[in-house]
Amino acid sequence: MAELKKRRSKWYARIRIWANNIRKEHEIQIPLKTKSKVTALERLFIVNKYEPDIKNGLSFTFPWEHNDSQVKVTRFTVNDAINEWILHRVKIGIRPRTLEINQNGLDHFTNAIGGNCPLEAVTVKMIDTFVDYLQHKGLAITSVNIHIRTVKAMLRHYWKREQLDRVPLIEELKKEETNPIYITDDEFQLIMELNWLDEFYKRVFYFFRETGCRLREPFISKLDGDWLDIPNLSKGKKPRSIKLSESLKTIYLELMDWNKNGYGSTLVDPADNISKMFKKSLRSTNADESKRFHSLRHTFAVRRIVEQVPVFKIQKMMGHSSIVTTEGYLKLDLKRLERDFPSVTYKPVKSGFRDTSIRDTDKEYHAVVDGIMIN
Repeated sequence: MAELKKRRSKWYARIRIWANNIRKEHEIQIPLKTKSKVTALERLFIVNKYEPDIKNGLSFTFPWEHNDSQVKVTRFTVNDAINEWILHRVKIGIRPRTLEINQNGLDHFTNAIGGNCPLEAVTVKMIDTFVDYLQHKGLAITSVNIHIRTVKAMLRHYWKREQLDRVPLIEELKKEETNPIYITDDEFQLIMELNWLDEFYKRVFYFFRETGCRLREPFISKLDGDWLDIPNLSKGKKPRSIKLSESLKTIYLELMDWNKNGYGSTLVDPADNISKMFKKSLRSTNADESKRFHSLRHTFAVRRIVEQVPVFKIQKMMGHSSIVTTEGYLKLDLKRLERDFPSVTYKPVKSGFRDTSIRDTDKEYHAVVDGIMIN
């Protein structure tokens, strides 16, 4: 039976529930919306009529909670759960890009199974329907698994808060291991020699190759003297600082001015513009279609491997949350890497643009590699 409980002069009906026949108890408190104990007892009598159903997971709204005189069943739907979970993630500071990915995955989820079914009614079969839906849309395995993890994270959120008794079995699709995809010196040189490509983009591509920054990291970072401070809002969720050489600092300041006052300020997503321009450049050089902007980050890592920088140091340079991620670069064939990156053997490589202060020289190369420090 429900019991009365007083909190800050108001009364609540407290229902104690034992979960899953284990020695763990939680309780539900239903506001009685009154300071009068007599009125509270009257309303407690009504609550007790529905106590068995409440213990079985149903939610109700009572007459004193709305203008209707009837007791109504309240269902916590998938749509309700999504809206509440996204709002929670906004409040705890999840970065906007991650929220966008989460929302995209959950939109797919409601398209596949519907958003009006109760959250507790989500089954393994529904998850399978969701996965089939994603595959039918032609999404890559990596994208499918990202959306699967989003749904799993949301369900576990409610399970931890005892709003769900269980989380259905959710398994990611198996994916064959693939090597990191990088840009060779020759491929990068071809991009630097493209006549139609604006010199600004060439300098920006060079900046990303020499710093290992993720696409959006420069836009959320701050320059402190010669140091580029990257906050924990990035994917690795660990702050780190990169010491920039004079030429790289010049490029960074130019990029920030482009973003705030130049062409970038007129774009919905300036970072996306840079990524697409790099992909267009790759296609102009007939590079493999598997290569993309993120390949510049892989390129930074494999160049460090060729130079025999310790893997734990590369992990810190790149801001990987786990060294297992960094160790993936060790699987590459070192002989092939040395052939793909002759500049790492300290042979000057043409930069593709005429500003001698940002050419890929030995001095410049060492300034970038040795100038990275982790907080």
